[in-house]
Amino acid sequence: MKTFIRIILTFISFLASYYFTFWVPFSLIPDAHNIPAIPNIISFLVGLSVAILIWKKTKNMSNSLSQYVILGGIIVGSIGFILGFIGPIILSPNSNQGPLLGIFVTGPISFLVGLVGGGIYWVLKVKNRKILK
Repeated sequence: MKTFIRIILTFISFLASYYFTFWVPFSLIPDAHNIPAIPNIISFLVGLSVAILIWKKTKNMSNSLSQYVILGGIIVGSIGFILGFIGPIILSPNSNQGPLLGIFVTGPISFLVGLVGGGIYWVLKVKNRKILK
């Protein structure tokens, strides 16, 4: 995979996992945001872990179905989450429930679409490989 595409995918995955970890689990823990450093540090570590995973997995992609399905879900889910999270903030800044679209709707739906899309991409890639041989 080209380095530029790997950088973009890694960055988007980092942002999505950082914001998701910052807002979803820490909104359920009472008084978690009283010490702002703790949610930031933990969210940064989760985002960094996902970014490292994406960077390593996209370097030498194997031909297994599971790898294509998981990476498709993470990549497309991250893009959908970011668009659903940041889009309403930009388009309607007065709405206090805008980021919920990314958390509860576009993130999970695009993750599922990415899972299916990764599987379809793998099937098409295997068929093209058999045709070329």
